[in-house]
Amino acid sequence: MCDEYGEFDLREFIASSCGLHWIRPALLSTTDSAFCHIHDSTSSPVRVIFIEPPCPAARWGFCVNEEIGCALTFLTVEAWSFLQLGAQQQAKSRTPFPHYWAVMFLVSVGFWNFLGAGVFGFLINLPVVSYYEIGTALTLNHGHAAMMGVYGMLAVGLALFCIRYLIPEQRWSDRAAKVSFWSLNVGLAWMVFATLFPLGLLQLYESVNHGYFEARSLKFMTNGTNAFLEWLRLPGDVVFIAGGVLPVLYLCWLAIRHTVPTSTVEPQDAVLFAELSES
Repeated sequence: MCDEYGEFDLREFIASSCGLHWIRPALLSTTDSAFCHIHDSTSSPVRVIFIEPPCPAARWGFCVNEEIGCALTFLTVEAWSFLQLGAQQQAKSRTPFPHYWAVMFLVSVGFWNFLGAGVFGFLINLPVVSYYEIGTALTLNHGHAAMMGVYGMLAVGLALFCIRYLIPEQRWSDRAAKVSFWSLNVGLAWMVFATLFPLGLLQLYESVNHGYFEARSLKFMTNGTNAFLEWLRLPGDVVFIAGGVLPVLYLCWLAIRHTVPTSTVEPQDAVLFAELSES
């Protein structure tokens, strides 16, 4: 249980508790791949072993990931203050705040950053959990919620902010932006909580009890429960595409078809000096 320096190695202790022999990455030759065969106490081969990255690389990767999450969380605070500023502007003027739904997309970035990148990310980043669940639906759950929920919503919000200036006031559809906002968020939440998250938990349970290979086997993935969970995703996909993507494409089409004409105003030559003559 001790390394070459006589220190206790927790990884070897956990491996031996499971009846496995821990193989250090440093002991692998350069010709060995990242996936190799190890043997348990009964000499039956374990089909896949996860070789962890070097500790400095993992540590730096974890720090960079958390710094990005903190920055996007502060973006939500800025978006909320922007909404308050827009409400004050609308109260003092009859002109409505033009970027309400663009800012609402920035608010949703903070929500999905906390849930998708934060909660779902921490859920699978623990080494003992990652050993069993890597490549299962829990990884897809974290990836979809973080990528589409954070960067996807950020991209849509920035797109609405830009095309708001391209579409004439009389042709702009605030309703389309509203429908797109709620449909994208509801559709993504449906996909995450109705399919990917429960399917990932079932795969994790199967991996812990029967092995990683069995959790990813075609027999397990096509059983009745998993097939039902996969089809349960269909309503969320319909809402996401029909109610979320199509309105954004419609607004983009309006921006191309009815672009506000640009006008160039040439500044008048300013008189910097006046010559005075004495009469």
